[in-house]
Amino acid sequence: MPLLDTLEAPAPEQQRTAPHAQQRHPKHDARRRERLKISLPVHVRPFDARYAEIEEVAQVIDFTRDGIFFRTRMPHYCLGMRLIVTFPYGDKVSAHRRMLTTVVRLDRFDNGTRGVAVRVLL
Repeated sequence: MPLLDTLEAPAPEQQRTAPHAQQRHPKHDARRRERLKISLPVHVRPFDARYAEIEEVAQVIDFTRDGIFFRTRMPHYCLGMRLIVTFPYGDKVSAHRRMLTTVVRLDRFDNGTRGVAVRVLL
C-alpha cells in the first residue's frame, strides 16, 4: 500500500483556518497565567501626548506579570489604546514599575464603573 494512502487528509475546516485565525468563543479565556486578585492603586495615563492631561489613579482588581485588570469611572478608554501604567502606585510603595500597555478588553459593571484589561507591551 502506498504511503500516501495511509495518511489522513486534514479536515476541510483545518485546511481553511490557521491556528491563530480560529474564531474565539465568547467565553474563551485568553489568559496565559493565573491572575492574582488584589486591590492596589494603579496610576494610568494615555501614551498619546495629545491626551497627556488625562490621568487617574484607579483600583486594580487582579493582575499577572503580563497584564492588569482595573476598575475606573473614566469613559475614554477604547480597545487598542496604549497606556502608561505605573503599578504598584502610591507613597508607601518602595518599587514602582512603569509599563507600556495596550487595552485588550473593556467590561461594564452594574454600578456604572468599567473594567479595563491591559496587556503589558514593555
